[in-house]
Amino acid sequence: MNTFVLLQVSEQVAIKSAEMAAKDPHGIIITAVSVSVVFFALIILYFAYTFIGKLTSGQIKMPQIKLPSFRKKSAVKTESVHPTPEEMAAIALALESKRSGEVYAAIGLALHQHMNEKVHDNESYVITIKRRHCEKLQN
Repeated sequence: MNTFVLLQVSEQVAIKSAEMAAKDPHGIIITAVSVSVVFFALIILYFAYTFIGKLTSGQIKMPQIKLPSFRKKSAVKTESVHPTPEEMAAIALALESKRSGEVYAAIGLALHQHMNEKVHDNESYVITIKRRHCEKLQN
């Protein structure tokens, strides 16, 4: 910093300090303001930590906010656990191609969840398989 600016700042501080010393020679006002600010901050911290403690221990229950669901509700509800002929054809096409064991495991898991109605999403129940011919996959 420039020494001129430092001198101006120090002169302003000295002037303000002299004014405060003239108004409050024993420093009671500054002490009272400082102590009240610290106690006020401590009171706020006490209530904040008490609230957080009660919230995490379960003494206070926060209200549940119900968000609107944007999932499409399927109008078609299949009651049987057997796949339709279209689903069987799609499964046969998927299994017909040569894949790794991971693909077979994923298909098996999806079928197991579908048959036991453990699928949590409301899907449209339309299976689309598009074959892509790639030279790398055929070799």
